[in-house]
Amino acid sequence: MTTKPDFKKTIRDQAWDYKTKNEYEDVTVRQQPYVHMHYRHIFDERDYDIYDPRYTRLKSSDWEAYRDPKKFWYTTYVNNRKKMAEEVENGFNYANELGVIENLSPEWADAVRNLYTPLRHLEYGENVQMQHVIRYALGSAIEQCATYQAYDKTGRAQWISQWAMNMQEHHGDFLTHGKQVLLNEPAFQPLRRYVEEVLVTDDWAEVLVAENLTLDLLLGNLMYREFNKEAIKHGDTHLSIMNLVIAKQLDWHRDWAFSLFKMLAQDKAESRWDYLKALGYEDWEGDYRWGRTLSDPRETPEETLSNEEIIQDWVDKWYPKAFEAVLALAPLFEKHGIDIDLPATLKKIEEEAIIPIYKKYKLPFKQYEIALS
Repeated sequence: MTTKPDFKKTIRDQAWDYKTKNEYEDVTVRQQPYVHMHYRHIFDERDYDIYDPRYTRLKSSDWEAYRDPKKFWYTTYVNNRKKMAEEVENGFNYANELGVIENLSPEWADAVRNLYTPLRHLEYGENVQMQHVIRYALGSAIEQCATYQAYDKTGRAQWISQWAMNMQEHHGDFLTHGKQVLLNEPAFQPLRRYVEEVLVTDDWAEVLVAENLTLDLLLGNLMYREFNKEAIKHGDTHLSIMNLVIAKQLDWHRDWAFSLFKMLAQDKAESRWDYLKALGYEDWEGDYRWGRTLSDPRETPEETLSNEEIIQDWVDKWYPKAFEAVLALAPLFEKHGIDIDLPATLKKIEEEAIIPIYKKYKLPFKQYEIALS
């Protein structure tokens, strides 16, 4: 008589972690190979592997444990964004048919030409570094979220370009002028510098903090939500409808990143190699990682800080820069008579939209009064 062995779940045998598998997990999880590698990143002087834990300071006991709150995979994401694209396109068409664009005041057209058009370059810059996250992030679900966010940022840059082309049919040049504003207007130089600094940030998880946990919360809430109130006052539904759609994207970017960092902040992994050891890496006879071909990971100094402390350091580093970069736009708001008190509005955004989300996900945050000095 034979006894049927008890079911034993292992990391590789079962891709999903919920009691019942779902389509999102079935097509998403465990796509990154950590053993039996055939190719290696030969252009990195550090001689790291394709999916190497040393590409970030953070540690995880299971890089495949993350789940997107929206459970986006290709089909669900594309269907969702198709509806958003139709909303923007319809908004543009209605604004054109109703004569909204041509009837905007010259003063308002000048204001959005200088304040809004340069955003397309900032969105594109953030998209470029999000592709760095895509390349180096560990965990298939994490990489997938970064991929879709990069798509969104490319899409926003293109929507703003479409908006600008619609505007310049009636109000003079927008696209070329907007680029010159970004390059030469003093009020935009801190934001330009910020995005350029993000572009040379090596740690992929730190890039997410610099974009999703700091700048996008401040600049996004200002230009795609608070600024919309001014657009409505001027009868500019051409801009306001697009902003409503963009705000929906921002909500997801915020939620997926915060849920990721909440998971990592609570992870008690002691080494960046804990996850690979759980896969049996050290026992695999073909493992060239342990000093045979690649640099020996055991010679890499381990982080002494916890994940929560590292995340706190990154927020402390990037949030004041982001606050001050957005605050630097104040002279342009004043020049064009925009009825927004920028220091007060940013503090309102901090209190109503930023502090609550940090509290919700139990991440450390402190207010930066120095930004107003």
